[in-house]
Amino acid sequence: MATERGSNRRLKVVVGVSSRSWGGNEKWASEAARGLMARGHEVTAFWSYEPVRRELEARGVPLRRVDLLGDLNPVGFGSLVRFLRETRPDVLILTKQREYWMGGHAALLAGRPLVALRLGLRRPLRNDVKRRVAFGRLADLVIVNSEDVRETVMRSEWLDGSKVRVLLNGVETAPPDPASGRRALSELGVPDWVPVLVSAGRLTKQKGFDLLIRAMPAILESAPEARLVLLGEGGQRAPLEAVAREAGVSDSVVFAGHRTDVRDVVSACDVYVLSSRNEGMANTLLEAMSVGSAIVAADVSGSAEAVRDGVDAVLVPAEDTAALAEGAVRLLRDRELAGRLGASAHRRALEVFSYDRMAAELEEMLNSALSGRRRAK
Repeated sequence: MATERGSNRRLKVVVGVSSRSWGGNEKWASEAARGLMARGHEVTAFWSYEPVRRELEARGVPLRRVDLLGDLNPVGFGSLVRFLRETRPDVLILTKQREYWMGGHAALLAGRPLVALRLGLRRPLRNDVKRRVAFGRLADLVIVNSEDVRETVMRSEWLDGSKVRVLLNGVETAPPDPASGRRALSELGVPDWVPVLVSAGRLTKQKGFDLLIRAMPAILESAPEARLVLLGEGGQRAPLEAVAREAGVSDSVVFAGHRTDVRDVVSACDVYVLSSRNEGMANTLLEAMSVGSAIVAADVSGSAEAVRDGVDAVLVPAEDTAALAEGAVRLLRDRELAGRLGASAHRRALEVFSYDRMAAELEEMLNSALSGRRRAK
């Protein structure tokens, strides 16, 4: 079992990362694991799909394969039970819907570690058996990444609200390399003299890249040489390329694919745009803040908690292409405003959203929940 270390315990923690692909949720899980390891805890992450394994391994997270390949997978469930019995963790952190149900039940059969469910998207909990059992009975702690997500989850009257805690996302705060980002843009065919808009994330409907592409004709009216660079891959790439053709802006939109130098590329661009339809708290927004970008952000869940309109960014209504275009043009034209907002966003990232802060608060949450459970026995 874990040993005492001052007022906190040295914990054994298992983190679930059974996703098919790499995105914001998976990055959170990776940095949570790394942060707890840096604070002296023993952490192992379990994975199910190869792309996620590669990313976790590159970040130095100890790994174990557990094939949770569906919501009801007996082989994967048995593998997870054996892993937990072997590891005997104090805490099991689960980050995906498929993990909540199977992971919570596996914990019952493997020594009953504290079960923490992490929810990173604004989404009401369905009032069905699986959610009521997973969140209502199996979970000891529900971790969300914004007050807006917390309020949404709390609408479920059957959920004990005392177990829901807000943990703001963290972000890398080391200085980026704009020169490297500029070279990357050149390799992508973006001239160094044109205005560059950039957005990043998995190419899904949720991220609203179609809205941003449809805003490009209006942006090009004011900045005819502008380019939009989309960083990321996903199942919506072909449909988004079709949207660009239909809008007549294919020559102005660059699909850059998955990249490992996102912060460097973003730092070399003029304006970062968050066009999402829904978020919890967008990691890509925090990354843009961390490199001092001038930001236009859709006012979706978490955005107003991350940035303040007119102080750190320009906030615009969600799913409003005209407002996206107007905000982007405003920052392209007013470089003094862009610089001021970017500098303020950078300071806010350093003060509020560091990985060190996230790891310290997560450590406190886990120890507090463990202490509360011991007192309840």
